[in-house]
Amino acid sequence: MQNNYLGQFSKPAGRENGSVLLVSLIMLLLLTLVAVGGMQGTILQERMTGNLRDRDLAFEAAEAALRDGEQSLEPNVPISFPGSNGLYRIGANNRPDWPADPADSGNGVMTYSGTLPGVSAQPRYYIEQIDTIVPPGCDLSSYCEPVYYRITAVGAGGSGNTNSVITTVYRTK
Repeated sequence: MQNNYLGQFSKPAGRENGSVLLVSLIMLLLLTLVAVGGMQGTILQERMTGNLRDRDLAFEAAEAALRDGEQSLEPNVPISFPGSNGLYRIGANNRPDWPADPADSGNGVMTYSGTLPGVSAQPRYYIEQIDTIVPPGCDLSSYCEPVYYRITAVGAGGSGNTNSVITTVYRTK
């Protein structure tokens, strides 16, 4: 007598149920759902990173305009306040209202003297003379040239929708 080992593992003579096919299709569907969810998360993170880069670019542009405004005050302080070229008295009604409208030019603004690559518009700034602060060594009976100025700048990012407005108070030497 000969043992037939192959006979012990042979398929039954009946019809197959097809459950393996159904289970593998369900597993494939689940893997597809996980992959689509992962792709959507990656796309969202990519958009957030792009927006963060755009915001940082707008902030850096506004900061460059602030430094430009400080440098314009340093060699010779403009005497003609207010002026039509971005020089205002503090709280003037005709100055730009950049928090509400970054495109507002008021009664005049100054544009950054250099060129910044990658921004949708070159940054702009205006300077306000602050009269309310009395410099040390001055009294109210004599006239003293004010030495405090508020510089406000607006910078645009890579898209026209991203803007950053920053302000600093500057004292000349």
